[in-house]
Amino acid sequence: MLKKARRLPKRFRRPVTKETKQLLKRKNKNQKKKHWKDVWHRIARRNQRVFRGMWKSLAWWLAIFFFGLLMLGIGLITFSPLVQVREVRIQRVDARLDIEEVQRMLTPFFGRHLFFLPPYEVSALLFDSISDIRDVKVFKNYPQQLIVRIELDPLYARLNILDPDEEALETGTGAIVDFLTDKGVYVIAPLQEQESELPLINLEDWGVRPIVEDKLVSSDFLVRVRETERSLIEQFGHVIESRSIFLRAQEYHLALDNGLDLWFDIRSSLESQLLRYRTFLRSVDLGTVEDYIDLRLSDRVVYK
Repeated sequence: MLKKARRLPKRFRRPVTKETKQLLKRKNKNQKKKHWKDVWHRIARRNQRVFRGMWKSLAWWLAIFFFGLLMLGIGLITFSPLVQVREVRIQRVDARLDIEEVQRMLTPFFGRHLFFLPPYEVSALLFDSISDIRDVKVFKNYPQQLIVRIELDPLYARLNILDPDEEALETGTGAIVDFLTDKGVYVIAPLQEQESELPLINLEDWGVRPIVEDKLVSSDFLVRVRETERSLIEQFGHVIESRSIFLRAQEYHLALDNGLDLWFDIRSSLESQLLRYRTFLRSVDLGTVEDYIDLRLSDRVVYK
């Protein structure tokens, strides 16, 4: 057992110098600083443990909350009748597209679950139903709207379907006009101001009168006609007044501004037919030709 401390007898006491007192004072001061530093360190560590526990608890509850939201979203997407096609919005690029007719085509998709409706299914139906369609883009506007953007084939020319005894007729702006698309499909639409500048094609030699959305000629046939016109303008300086397509014969006639018709077909190359025409011009004066020049035959040129 420790005895109670007592002061040393006077004979054993040593005098305390000024330097010793200053040393002791500095030591006590450093000990106090260290003591308070240790106190704050213990408090900080205790607070860290408390906040760490609170953050773990908060993170756990946040994970449960977001997992619940995810399950609720999956449930709504999978089973809720709210996510069904209730409205179809048609965005058209061409004014000739019949929006009501397209909506009637898309009627089978009403009531379908919007999330599980593949866009390619909508596109496939429209491509099968509309012959002159060029592109379809399908967008989903949750929860109930289906947006369909439709682009049609551009118009190539105005079309005049002639009976054997008919003549070509010009049609005024605002009327319902027959057109031929760049894919060779026959369509009808109101004539717009910018479409009145399209070339007029007379359709002849048809066995059965064409109906709307019939594919009358191939796109290659139309490209061939366009190339022929450009060659006649650039190489021979001709002006094309009108053009006629003969379906069964697979040929086309171009009427020039001088009153003559040039007859072409697609069985032989355009270069060979233009070469025959160039050779013909060297040997025959155009002033002696009254009606037409037939360039279809490979061994000779017939004219009247």
